[in-house]
Amino acid sequence: MTELGARLKEARTAKGYSIDDLQEITKIQKRYLAGIEEGNYATMPGAFYVRAFIKQYADAVGLNGDELLETYKMEIPSPTNEDVSKNIPATPSRRSLGGRSSNKFMEIFPMLVVGLFIIAIIVIVWTLFQNLPKDTPEQVDTGDGLTIETKPQQPQVKPDAEEENDPVEEEKEEVVEEPEKVEQQLTLIETQGDTSTYELTGAENYKVKIVAANNTWLNIRDQDNKILVDQAVNAGQTYELDATSFTRVRIRMGYTTGNTLYMNDQIVEFPTDRTTQNLVIQFNK
Repeated sequence: MTELGARLKEARTAKGYSIDDLQEITKIQKRYLAGIEEGNYATMPGAFYVRAFIKQYADAVGLNGDELLETYKMEIPSPTNEDVSKNIPATPSRRSLGGRSSNKFMEIFPMLVVGLFIIAIIVIVWTLFQNLPKDTPEQVDTGDGLTIETKPQQPQVKPDAEEENDPVEEEKEEVVEEPEKVEQQLTLIETQGDTSTYELTGAENYKVKIVAANNTWLNIRDQDNKILVDQAVNAGQTYELDATSFTRVRIRMGYTTGNTLYMNDQIVEFPTDRTTQNLVIQFNK
């Protein structure tokens, strides 16, 4: 057992947790937890996961994961870019690109049908109008071989003077006021330690986006503390999550430096200078 493993096991025992309890809290398999305590990192899926699992273990038993990683960095294997890239799944936004383009024609098709229907109606009305009978002069036979043409009587038009005397009611245009559009507002409620709470109002959809400039570990949970995302995000990648169906999300970023978090394309500021931070966003629907 290494010095780091002994320190973590001592903190776990002080909390009264068994390995099974810790597995339930961190969602890390107990064989990995036992491997951390024994210093047996060969059972882990990669060096990047070793550091991530140690940090989660430390946080769960009340220790500072960042300080432990710094103190015992000589004992812990360092991850490489290749290790991180192997374990990053395709982001939801990339998987959904093909579906959007394939459905585009089906969205336009009903509009094309309606347009053709309107054009057909216009052609029919124009054809009927061209076939209407035109006014022709009436012929009157006088009986002596002469024929007199009479024009149809035109309707009488009132003189301008009479038109001026007729009262004309002015039509008042009814002005319809459009309701004010409520803009999205993100308000910082409080900050305690590495956890900050925001309230989001004035939005219909809730989309979380992380643009990673540096490698980071990402953990997102819903209002029932259910894990929605628990994975590494590599530098240069973008991760998106549609959280519209939830009332709250808790976003934990293992490395905030250089990385950017968006909520509906609005940047969410990290209130502190801590490397690891939790951002709780409450959706006011």
